[in-house]
Amino acid sequence: AAAAEEEEEEEAPVKRARGVGGKAVASGGGVGQRARRGGAKKGSVDEQASAAEADDGSDGSDEDYEEGEEEEEAPKYAPRNKVKVNKGDPLAIAQAKALAKEGKASLAVRRWLFPPKAPRAQVAAGGKKPLAKDSPLRFDDTTPPLVLTREVIHKAVVHLSKDPKLAALIARVGAAALENEIGTPRPPTQARLFDKCVRAITFTMVSVDAGNAFLRRLAMKVGVAIERMGADDRASLLDRTVRELIDSGEDTNGADNLHKLMLTGKHNTSGFLFTPELVAPLIASCEKIKGKQTGYPHLCGDSFPCGKNDDHELFLQKARAHAAGEGEPVSAAYSRAKADFLISLVADFKSGKISGAKMAAASDREAARMLESLKGIGNWSAGGVLMHFLQRANVMLYGDLTIRNYLNDLYEIGHLEESETLLQSQADFDDTAKNRNLIDALAEAKGWHPYRSVVCYLMYHLQEENLVLL
Repeated sequence: AAAAEEEEEEEAPVKRARGVGGKAVASGGGVGQRARRGGAKKGSVDEQASAAEADDGSDGSDEDYEEGEEEEEAPKYAPRNKVKVNKGDPLAIAQAKALAKEGKASLAVRRWLFPPKAPRAQVAAGGKKPLAKDSPLRFDDTTPPLVLTREVIHKAVVHLSKDPKLAALIARVGAAALENEIGTPRPPTQARLFDKCVRAITFTMVSVDAGNAFLRRLAMKVGVAIERMGADDRASLLDRTVRELIDSGEDTNGADNLHKLMLTGKHNTSGFLFTPELVAPLIASCEKIKGKQTGYPHLCGDSFPCGKNDDHELFLQKARAHAAGEGEPVSAAYSRAKADFLISLVADFKSGKISGAKMAAASDREAARMLESLKGIGNWSAGGVLMHFLQRANVMLYGDLTIRNYLNDLYEIGHLEESETLLQSQADFDDTAKNRNLIDALAEAKGWHPYRSVVCYLMYHLQEENLVLL
């Protein structure tokens, strides 16, 4: 996971790009912090809005304008990040290449200036054709799918212990720790599926601390929006949500406690799930621009710090003042693109576009296809939902930086001999089709199927307990 601090969370203007954990890198106006990463599946939307004419010091007379000329409307919400993209200096690059050819540059610089051409993948006799990076064939097509129950976890431990390196790691971690982390499968309800999708979108391309800050603000903003509803409507909504949570296997202490969890931002606490009906009032309070529902000013836009080391009560006070029309705007600080994804997600769940029950009966491959039909859910996010919502046993999260780098460390999959440092070698093992195929080949050789999800959990333990020496 990225080591970004929450104070560094400010998000950049939206752009299209391929990225880890989703279909595109996307970020937008934020919180006076800088989000180091923001990822999603589809591109940005047009958010230009009508605004008041700019005060340019003119007297408003007809002489100020040429005939037929119209004054441009300024956007109501503009990206906060003003950093200009460095497009490079052709002359400087040419000079650098000339010096590099003379040997006056480090190996890393020479590789950057003269990247080696990737050879065409060759298929050995009897071998498999290399897969494209996001090929659905990477997901298991077995039905009924294998689920990580306690019995299956024990079988996985025995099976994976045939690999000496995993056996050493399993001996250190213990089967009980894996059971506690993975937990007991719970009902595949719509409430749990929606909650996992919200978290998948939120954590795409951001650090763990940054993602938790976004979810904390979202929970508090949702709580404030519900707080301003009429007493009868509020009580009815909270009661319905409590019943949904109980059906989802969550421990809840009633409607008042649920609302308190929201207002205090305790989104990770047992007894709380984001549901479409809870998030809907917050979206309804956001503005429409040119007839299109946006996330401004509550899901995205200006905000206030609410990290793990900040005073969360201050954010709550500002959110309440904003809702009452008395204070400055404070949003949940999502990017414009991610806010659009959350809006679309609520609409998709309300329309019945996706069903947790249908996903539970489908193969991993088919369930991933269903998930990737949702805006904001890419290949990495779909795999994460399969692992943590449906508890599928045979999922490999290639896009997860922690899993990929620790597999590389443990098995020397793609360390480059010419790398000048270990860190550079790790950076070179990025999320590409070639490296995914190398991981697949390793899984095949070591016999990890059908328990690749357990290998992923073991890599998390390798990071958290600093067991690199194993």
